[in-house]
Amino acid sequence: MWLEDRHGVELRNHTTGKVFVDKLFLKNICEGPCSEQEVCASSRMVSRQVPDNYKRPKEKVLQQAKEFLDGFFRNSKKFGSEEHISRLLEVHKDIEDTSRYHLTYDELVYGCGMAWRNAPRCVARVQWSTLKVFDARHVQTAQEMFHSIIEHINYATNQGRLRSVITVFPPRTDGQSDFRVWNSQLISYAGYRNPDGTIKGDPSNVQFTELCLSLGWQIEQTTRFDILPLVLQAKGLPPEIFVIPDDVVLQIPLAHPSFPWFQELGLRWYALPAVANMLFDCGGIQFPAAPFNGWYMGTEIGSRDLCDPQRYDISETVASKMELDTSSHTTLWKDTVLLEVNKAVLYSYQMCGVTTWDHHTASESFMQFYENEMKTRGGCPADWIWLVPPMSSSISPLFHQEMALYFLKPSFEYQTAAWSNTPKKLAVKQIAKRTPKFRAVMIAVRLCSYLYHSRWLKRPKVVLLFASQSGKAENFATKAFFKFKSLFQAKLYCMADYDINQLQDQHATIAIVSTFGDGEAPSNGDEFKKSLVKIKEENSKIRFVNKSSCFAVLGLGSTAYPNFCAFGKFVDNRFQELGGTRLLALNCADELNNQEKAFQTWLLDVTNALCKQYLIRVDNSNFVNKGSSFDQLNTVSARFSVIEGGKEDVLQVLSDVHHKEVSLARVSGKSIIGDSGSSEGHATIFLQLNTFNSENLKYKPGDHLAVFPRNNQDIIQRFTLRLKNCPATRSLIQLQVQNPNQKWQNWKKIAPCTFETLLSRFVDLTGSPSQDTLRLLASSAIDQTEKAQLNILAEDSASYKQWVSLGYANIVDVLEDFSSVRVDAAALISILPVLQPRFYSISSSAAIVPTEIHLTASVVRCLTLDGEGRVFKGLCTSYLEEIRRGDFVACYFKSNSSFHLPLYPSKPMIWIAAGSGIAPFRGFWQQRCFEKGVPFHSTFITKVWGKFWKPNIQHQASNRYGSIYLYYGCKEKALQPFSSEVDAMIHHKIISRTFFAFSREKGKSKCYVQDLLWKDGPRVSAQILNEGAYVYVCGRLAMAAQVEKTIIKIICQYGNINQDEAEMVFKNLKAEGRYKTDVFGAS
Repeated sequence: MWLEDRHGVELRNHTTGKVFVDKLFLKNICEGPCSEQEVCASSRMVSRQVPDNYKRPKEKVLQQAKEFLDGFFRNSKKFGSEEHISRLLEVHKDIEDTSRYHLTYDELVYGCGMAWRNAPRCVARVQWSTLKVFDARHVQTAQEMFHSIIEHINYATNQGRLRSVITVFPPRTDGQSDFRVWNSQLISYAGYRNPDGTIKGDPSNVQFTELCLSLGWQIEQTTRFDILPLVLQAKGLPPEIFVIPDDVVLQIPLAHPSFPWFQELGLRWYALPAVANMLFDCGGIQFPAAPFNGWYMGTEIGSRDLCDPQRYDISETVASKMELDTSSHTTLWKDTVLLEVNKAVLYSYQMCGVTTWDHHTASESFMQFYENEMKTRGGCPADWIWLVPPMSSSISPLFHQEMALYFLKPSFEYQTAAWSNTPKKLAVKQIAKRTPKFRAVMIAVRLCSYLYHSRWLKRPKVVLLFASQSGKAENFATKAFFKFKSLFQAKLYCMADYDINQLQDQHATIAIVSTFGDGEAPSNGDEFKKSLVKIKEENSKIRFVNKSSCFAVLGLGSTAYPNFCAFGKFVDNRFQELGGTRLLALNCADELNNQEKAFQTWLLDVTNALCKQYLIRVDNSNFVNKGSSFDQLNTVSARFSVIEGGKEDVLQVLSDVHHKEVSLARVSGKSIIGDSGSSEGHATIFLQLNTFNSENLKYKPGDHLAVFPRNNQDIIQRFTLRLKNCPATRSLIQLQVQNPNQKWQNWKKIAPCTFETLLSRFVDLTGSPSQDTLRLLASSAIDQTEKAQLNILAEDSASYKQWVSLGYANIVDVLEDFSSVRVDAAALISILPVLQPRFYSISSSAAIVPTEIHLTASVVRCLTLDGEGRVFKGLCTSYLEEIRRGDFVACYFKSNSSFHLPLYPSKPMIWIAAGSGIAPFRGFWQQRCFEKGVPFHSTFITKVWGKFWKPNIQHQASNRYGSIYLYYGCKEKALQPFSSEVDAMIHHKIISRTFFAFSREKGKSKCYVQDLLWKDGPRVSAQILNEGAYVYVCGRLAMAAQVEKTIIKIICQYGNINQDEAEMVFKNLKAEGRYKTDVFGAS
């Protein structure tokens, strides 16, 4: 929303220049298609719908009933009267007693009219007050429903002089006994699938036609324009089928005023458009069966029904008759056809005396209604996408009118088609018993095998996709797969191995994906993400083409990071845009809040939803028990297979595991500032890596380098001492696991390597063990007390969460604490996560050091349990601390385009950093030195270039560059990195001013970067609001959060706007790419 939202949304007419202010949206009590979404979904055919058999909670019924009755009495000028108060009390008592109430006829009439008035997709709302209401809430049977509908059609048709009518059947009670009209419209044409795959009739009704035939509808000779029977359901009972008498339906043969041959095409259409499958929602009461009608706008028939390629698609036939040149789009033959077909529709309806109107008249009528609504109600919900006519759009007045889309009650809502979950009747013949012979037994076996295979082929196709960085998502997906395979045609794929074109063939797609880094896809999901982006950019035809195609996404992530489950949200939104039906809302499982329990709950929910979607009955208790068979795999069946004569290629294995081009860089320089020796020392490491000018390591300032750490020898030795059946250290081995079919298969996570390399490079020994791992350890414990303790941690989520929060116990610590555990090496390693690379902001510019990458990292080391527990050491910084000059580091470059320098260097920049967060800014100032032709001095660079580096280029004028203000914080002044370089940058006017905050300086009060920003608030506000400054923030998450709050506070205080408006300005700042963050760590 905009800043002026609290005062109304301004909507401009770009033809007249007139501006309307919509305030009615402030009464919006319904969620829209874009609520809590990152992508707007309002252009979907069904952008929002009522869940199947949804029963509204009592408190919601009370709320909506009061709002409706207030509006009803306000409309009748009786608001606040005794009658009003008495009615509210009566309704409140009924809802409290029965969870529902009965609308009076006058209330029903008012509600029906308001639902039409509030319908954002209807262009004919100018007639809302003339709607005729037939009250059929008394009917009890499908036969009575049929009689009411025939009465509706006769009254509405009125010999061609159509009247707007709605018939309201009994409301929803318990969510299971609904009255439903299964047809999408009361009158529509059948569609028949021919053996060659072509369609006779209306392609949009093929599935429903097949359903009608299966229910017993008989037709002697099929044509392109057969009226479908009515399929009606009363009280949730099985549906009944009724044929509409021929004399009830008024049909119009189509002719053209200028082309005699047009009538020979045999085209026709019906007079009455009556929507039958929408739910009428009024005052908290839902009416699943409430068919209503208006009349046709010509383009609905001429453009959409007859010329749409997915409907009757007569364009080429008409073009051929008109002898048009169809060899090129530039002849505009399609436009010519569309015009003539619409002429024929309007001419035919007028000649038969049937009410209709053209799209220009309809548009002008709506504009009058729109202006009147703005005057009388202060707003008008309107869906521009639907209201603008499908032809001559830009010459319609609607095209140039801005509109606001929101949803009010009462309303007409989309709902799941009643027939979508109905099974076809299956005939079963009884076979007489007789003594079988061997031949008969063999035939029976083959027959059973054939029938089982045939039945299996009829099961829904469910594909499970995963993208996993640490192995957690893959582990969850594998568990889900073994549960699904007994119910569906289930297949399991890593996203890196999946052909995205296959999405079109699936009944259901289930994705379990983790989010990596700052909202990125895991390495084995990166290509899948790029494919989804490419599909959107190229407007590809890849879609979930089955109408029953559905999807569900489980996102894994940590709320410690700002872009929580960002990849999961991306996949969920893209699947919806591709036409899939969301089976369940996106579920985000938090690593910090019992992720495994969240997965188990989600798995049960998604299984139940799939079974309901495809009419599969399953006993949940048995289903849950079936799942335990796979859980037992964790107790396991794993082994090492020795490979004779093979050679190890660590770099290739790293590349294969992480789906990246991993390179080697040599350490050519290293220094440490601070105390790295003590248990709680604070130190910063500076590394100079020689890339040998590798093409795989080309970077820009602000990009990241992924470094692959190694477990040190001490932790590896401690680990192997607690294991059984360890292979020889230098033997080339392949880890194998046993699948449910008792067959051994290679562990897909890691290619063959030595046991030494496996433990040092690929197995994560420093993370907290999962509950699955603890379950395995419990099964291997000899001491009963230790077994019981481990079982509690493995099964009780609250105990596990508390145990993890107490202090950084890794798998080696657990094995030493529970000394009676003797676990098989292969079994344990097969369920431990894969060791992941760590990402560091590059602190150099390739323009200055073209064959080098510089890293800056803070050593992670602390005492757990408030200083009384173990010493926790960061894995990768400990590894970097130990390496020496000449050692090689395995790494790969990762672009961080959201943190690059601005395209327009004349804009001012505000750099905010703490600790090692200064790293990317060092790359920035090096790049600015290069661009401005300023000599650059550095201890590292001196060894290569001499004391001063001087670029051999024509530097650009200094006045083309905006000012740079650096705010930097660390614990003590003595720990401040790059202090001499910063002074040089000030001297050469690369950096305009610097501000330093020290939080542990002796003899001084604590000061943080956000304190400096607040103190400098007037200038910060002016630069952001008036000068278009770019703000860059790099450091730990906690610091970044405080900086964000401070920036908003500054905008609010010095921009003279309120808090809500300041937050909106800040959101816009992010959306424009002027507020950039590169954050890390949870503390």
